[in-house]
Amino acid sequence: MRGIFLAIVFVFSSLINYGQTVPLEKKDHPSSNDKLVIDSMAYNKWTFVDGAKITDDGKFMSYFIRNDIKFNDITILKECKGSWEIRIQGIRSIQFTGDSRMAFFVFNDTLCMIKLGHSYFEKIPFVKSVKVPSVKNGEWIAYGNASQKSVVLRNLKSGDTRPFDSVRNYFFSEDGKVLILESIERDSSGFSEALRVVQVMDGGIMRIWKGKGLSKLVLNSSATQLAFMLSDENGKGKSIMYYKKGALSPTFVVDVDSIGGDRSFVINSLSGLSKDGKYVFFTVKKIENIDVSRMTNSTVHVWSYLDEKLQSAQIVDGKETAEFLFAVSLVDKSIIQIGHENEWILNKSLDDNTFLVQHMSGDADSYEWKWNTAAQISYYVRSIQRNTNTLLRPKGVVTINLSDEGRFVVYYDSDSASYFSYEMSTGIYRNITAGLDVSWINSFKEDLIKTPRGILGWLERDSAILIYDKYDIWMIDPLGKNPSVNLTNGYGLKHGIIYYMGLSTFPGAAYTAKDTLILNALDIYSKKNGFFKKIIGSKGDPEKLTMGDCIYQLIDNPYVENNGVAPIKARNANKYIVMRMRAAESPNYFFTSDFRSFISQSAIRPEKSYNWYTTELHSWKKADGSSIQGVLYKPDNFNPSLKYPVIFYYYEKKSFGLNAYLIPENISGCCNMNIPTFVSNGYLVFTPDIDYTIGDPMQGTYDAVVSAANYLSTLPFVDAQKMGIGGCSFGGIQTNYLVTHTSLFAAAYSSSSMSDMISAYGDVPGRYISLQNYFEAGQGRMGGTLWQKPEQYIKNSSIFNADKVTTPLLLMHTSDDGISSFSQAIELFTALRRLGKKVWLLEYTDANHGILGEAAQDFSIRLSQFFDHYLKGKAAPKWMTKGVPAKNREKEDPYKLDLNIKTPGNGLLIDLHR
Repeated sequence: MRGIFLAIVFVFSSLINYGQTVPLEKKDHPSSNDKLVIDSMAYNKWTFVDGAKITDDGKFMSYFIRNDIKFNDITILKECKGSWEIRIQGIRSIQFTGDSRMAFFVFNDTLCMIKLGHSYFEKIPFVKSVKVPSVKNGEWIAYGNASQKSVVLRNLKSGDTRPFDSVRNYFFSEDGKVLILESIERDSSGFSEALRVVQVMDGGIMRIWKGKGLSKLVLNSSATQLAFMLSDENGKGKSIMYYKKGALSPTFVVDVDSIGGDRSFVINSLSGLSKDGKYVFFTVKKIENIDVSRMTNSTVHVWSYLDEKLQSAQIVDGKETAEFLFAVSLVDKSIIQIGHENEWILNKSLDDNTFLVQHMSGDADSYEWKWNTAAQISYYVRSIQRNTNTLLRPKGVVTINLSDEGRFVVYYDSDSASYFSYEMSTGIYRNITAGLDVSWINSFKEDLIKTPRGILGWLERDSAILIYDKYDIWMIDPLGKNPSVNLTNGYGLKHGIIYYMGLSTFPGAAYTAKDTLILNALDIYSKKNGFFKKIIGSKGDPEKLTMGDCIYQLIDNPYVENNGVAPIKARNANKYIVMRMRAAESPNYFFTSDFRSFISQSAIRPEKSYNWYTTELHSWKKADGSSIQGVLYKPDNFNPSLKYPVIFYYYEKKSFGLNAYLIPENISGCCNMNIPTFVSNGYLVFTPDIDYTIGDPMQGTYDAVVSAANYLSTLPFVDAQKMGIGGCSFGGIQTNYLVTHTSLFAAAYSSSSMSDMISAYGDVPGRYISLQNYFEAGQGRMGGTLWQKPEQYIKNSSIFNADKVTTPLLLMHTSDDGISSFSQAIELFTALRRLGKKVWLLEYTDANHGILGEAAQDFSIRLSQFFDHYLKGKAAPKWMTKGVPAKNREKEDPYKLDLNIKTPGNGLLIDLHR
């Protein structure tokens, strides 16, 4: 046996490394003066960790190290609190047994089985796939043969195997006691499909169905019930069958005729079985039959003021047919339609019997709800068990939730700034937060739409609901009888800490008063992130576990490019894998059982070989005396005796990214400068927060960025004559405004932006939806229509002050931008060109509101050349000094520097003073 094992190790020596570490980074890091500068070569070999899994007992884990080079990923299997480790090159997918003893993966049609914590492994050739029960059972696996379409059931303890031939698909029940086989059988009439159920423990096997058209199958956790859909040769659902353990054969449940015989409908998908086993859920799709004989060659689209939805949106939306959820009773075969036209199922009770449904009055776009009669929203509670459909009548709903047991609906009413409950059994509405002097609004969106932070969850038997306020968490009685309890004791409000539920746990159960909540915590002033814990039924402050200058996860924060991930919990133990990052420390995995001490599981540090960046949180005062924050990015080799150019980069509130690790790439977010690259190449970057005023948002931009520039100008290492600005999308709108209102900056870029809020207000970018709501109630923050606030629309539109521009401006836009029309860039470009201003427009024809691939690489190079010239004094490229004639576009080096012309000269405007 030992000789066989050694032979296997020899064969796989290039695949698996035992007890050793594959060198993934240099151990002797260069000094700051010797570090590499980040460039496009670095992008292609940047590594980072991903895909963490932990065994059910929390003793072992796996993750992989990603690399853009094909087949060069490395998967690590390791002991969380020990030295055992195996590294496998070329795979990403690992499966663990429910008893946490074994791990499996398939590589090059070979199944590898590894005993966790040991050096023993086994290989089985000619295997294409492997299935492992998801929980509990650790005794059995099944694997599919690569060539003969057979499946083998194997007992891991005894080594016994049982083959099954002609299997098309296979899978275990959740508890691993049953193996389902979808097979192909041959008989006198040709080939047929068959469905077989294998009782794993006693070896029993039963063919429960034979026929054609098997297309979808669902089963309960123990596989005592299963349902499957039959489809015709075109893949359209015809009927659903149901089988219960012990029956001789499956029974017919439903088909299209059962629904009503409307031949414009087909059964589209089989969704599942209810937890009580009384219903089968499925979706129905309507087929639109177009009368070709009535069609003409005309291309006219008739737009009418009576259209509930714009013609452009109708055309786009018409490409996808709506689905409707149905339930069929397994007791009496009655059919209940749960979803209808213009409806969305928001959530359901844990027993799958009660549904909260949002209904729109017509076929409109939801963003027009403020004024369009066809976009009015109402809510229903539908019970399939009681066959009831209850219309709710709340007002000003922003957040709404159905309780776990379906006894209550709780919603936030924006008009009264309160939460209300609706009791299903009595029809009584109650203001359950009356008298609580707190704000429920999400602090990240306070100057946008007044959106509450929402609901954490429910206690068992719907006895209480857990609701977030601006900082803390409340436990509130939906009946309004028991006093409300601030679960976190107001600690968040007192200390400026926002609490969120910190775990992404296994769903399916309500909380109890004895449960301990692991809470994610974010300090809004210092930007520290960490964890607290709180027993639901206990009094006093939550207990701090850890807080640091790092990011574990920034929940619900829309403004930071790398928000981290939620901790991964072991199914059967209070053991966790967390990912942690710092600005100068790439994200890595750590093991913890208490969120106080953390054991490193990975150590990927590609930034150590490069001139990386550090971050500093700065505070200063605006002209009105109010304080504001921003983040300064400095290179590792920063020299305080030198003068550095600085670029201001903004989008809402970027200071929360103080501790974020930013991946080097051509551009960030498909349209923005990449901070690590610019800093590595000798720039400072500053990201100021912006405070906005509804109706005059660009004034907030001006106040923040100009005050930031004035503040940084006082620092001895900042070159006040070499300051640039830039942003994308809304950040680009802000850039356009700034260059038309200040001459502080030496250069600016604006990507995928707008310049004229008046023309944009009535636009339908990408020939889809109108931008009116974007300005009235969205990020545009005008707070009203164009007719209500014409002066404010003019004031905030850069196009009306184009003649004031002195800053060279680089515009980037895509031809088919579905959010901000290309015409917005053309409008500003032609205005500045007409005025003789220095402006360039990079139009990319192969993307939508951002660019990828070669286009991103091109923009990255040109953006660097642009800033290098104006902020560092380097030679300008010819595309800046002479332009690129269309007929010569493919003939010249696109990035060649112009060594004859020192800087781009005057425009085409006639000098009237000559």
